[in-house]
Amino acid sequence: MNRQKLLKIAGVSAGIVVALLVGLTILVKVIISPELVKKTVLPKISAAINRQVSLGDVSVSIFSGIRLHDLVVLDREGSEPFVKAEAIRLDYRFWPLLRKRVEIEQIRLESPLVRVVRNADGSFNFSDLLVKKQQPATPAEPKAKSPIDLSVSEVVVSDGRLIFDDRKGLGGKPYQAEISAIQFSAQQISLDGTFPISLQAALPGGMQFDLSGTAATVGSGPTVALAAKLIAKDLSKLAAGLPPSLAEKITRFDLAGGMELNLKLVGPAKQPKELLQGGEITLNAMQLTAGGQRPSIGGQLLLGKDSLESKGLTLTVKEQKLAIGLKAANLLAKPIKLSVAVSGDTLDLNKLLPAKAKATAAPAGSTAPAGPSAAPKAVAKPEPGPLNLPLVANGTVTLNSLLFRTLTISKPSLSWRLADNLLTVDSLKGGLAGGSFSDTARVNLGVKGFSYSTQLTVQGVQADQLVSAFAPKASGSTFGSMALTAQLQGSGTQPEAIKRNLGGSGSFAISDGKLTGSGFMPQLASYLKADALRILRFSRYAGDFAIKGGIVTLNSALDGSDAKFKTSGTAGFDKSIAMGLDLRLSPAITGQVVRGSAGRFLTDSQGWGILPLKVVGTVGSPRFTLDSAQAGEHLKGKLQEELSNRLLKDKQGQPRPEKQLLEQGLKGLFGR
Repeated sequence: MNRQKLLKIAGVSAGIVVALLVGLTILVKVIISPELVKKTVLPKISAAINRQVSLGDVSVSIFSGIRLHDLVVLDREGSEPFVKAEAIRLDYRFWPLLRKRVEIEQIRLESPLVRVVRNADGSFNFSDLLVKKQQPATPAEPKAKSPIDLSVSEVVVSDGRLIFDDRKGLGGKPYQAEISAIQFSAQQISLDGTFPISLQAALPGGMQFDLSGTAATVGSGPTVALAAKLIAKDLSKLAAGLPPSLAEKITRFDLAGGMELNLKLVGPAKQPKELLQGGEITLNAMQLTAGGQRPSIGGQLLLGKDSLESKGLTLTVKEQKLAIGLKAANLLAKPIKLSVAVSGDTLDLNKLLPAKAKATAAPAGSTAPAGPSAAPKAVAKPEPGPLNLPLVANGTVTLNSLLFRTLTISKPSLSWRLADNLLTVDSLKGGLAGGSFSDTARVNLGVKGFSYSTQLTVQGVQADQLVSAFAPKASGSTFGSMALTAQLQGSGTQPEAIKRNLGGSGSFAISDGKLTGSGFMPQLASYLKADALRILRFSRYAGDFAIKGGIVTLNSALDGSDAKFKTSGTAGFDKSIAMGLDLRLSPAITGQVVRGSAGRFLTDSQGWGILPLKVVGTVGSPRFTLDSAQAGEHLKGKLQEELSNRLLKDKQGQPRPEKQLLEQGLKGLFGR
């Protein structure tokens, strides 16, 4: 075939193609006129949503399809736009054009804007669209078939926006929020089959949202199988996208770090609570400020259909790390079942406890106001509770060491459980100050102020270390190996309520110790003018106590080399003291305290001095006085014994004949 023939064939073919394109263009212009589009599309949209719809220019092209410009759907009142779109592109199938049919295959919305308004009465600007319309009693007359078929198989939204205008607001504060960069796609749409969908958007607060999966049977009962992802790379921006009432609360926590949420949603769309089939929450060094601390949390929370479990979850606060094992079940019902396990190496509570406020000195030359108004009385906080927790829980805490004030607790462990609003501590134990302690407790959260009971046991603990930690001002005053048992009960969480309601009893024993330091012993030594008593060593000091109404009733006995005593009386939570002290002093110290021939009448057969005292004042500043009644009793007994030895016995120690007569006389004289 020569060149001329080839050119001729090519020219004819090109002419046919051009003629065909021109013919198709004319056909498209005839079939799809702007007027026809407006006549076909606008009434269907308006009838479907019962809204006034307006449309700008309409352009039709055989290659680019139909383009609708400046679509506006007004709200119910017709005053503001409900939906706006800069352009809507309708792509049609090619071959149906030859049958004078326009079948829309794809609808693409470019830069649409949707305004959702919640009115002050709680209704939405689309509430009427959700009301099902009643079908007419008589069938409508068949309408003429339109040459434009709006059966769409694909919908695409690009660069969309949704503005939520909440005029009712949260906490009475209206607000607006915007979701931007909306990208949506639904392909091969079918009312009866399954088709893919995807959605991406930028949420308020700098969060990104991604949704992909399939939808099915949307005509009868929609079901979905979706993967949803929510990413917040910078939680410090979160508050900016929240309603003001929530933003104020979130701002206090000063959030930082990141978070990612992945969910698997499967099931009928009409049952949203049952859609969750699994997922995970990833915390990327999430930080918040609470209780004067700024902990950081990292790790994952694995979500099940009705459960939650942690994976590699760690809590870091003041450079101290704790591993947290968390399991929860029955999340969609009551009660929720929860299990928590906390473990770590060393936890220094001193870094976590709030620092004590330092007293501020008054400015020079200032005068403090006098009278009742000088220091306003603090208003008591209301007691918490009662609580009704839909929760059944248990947990453990295990550490290698726990630091509290000056104490180091080795291998501390805690085991607890919660059911029916009753918190039970099954075991709290650890090594402490050369010994050990163990405790059990019960707290009833179902009553106002809560009520509690506890049983504490201490063995072999060095008393001086405890005193230094819990009563620093009395540091260096008590030494020895201590044992303690106590059963306590009470209610209330405020200091005054605790003092008022605390009750119980117990016993203690301190062995191989000494009493010294400021306070009780120096004051006693000063009163007796016996410096040897400033440091009192003993082999055993033991007693029992009872607590009621802010008063401790104490009975104790001390056995020392220089002194022995028994106490009986009370000490108040206000540090007041009122008790009797039956003191026995060694012969060496007795010689210093008691002078004159009468002194021997205040000693026992081994030469130990007998000195009954009364103690009042405060624990830190006691005042001593002689208990004259008890001293008189001791003196009468001693005089009776002395006279009996002299008058009723001979030199050989044998009773004299007149014994009976003299005994009767002495009984009358001394009241015995």
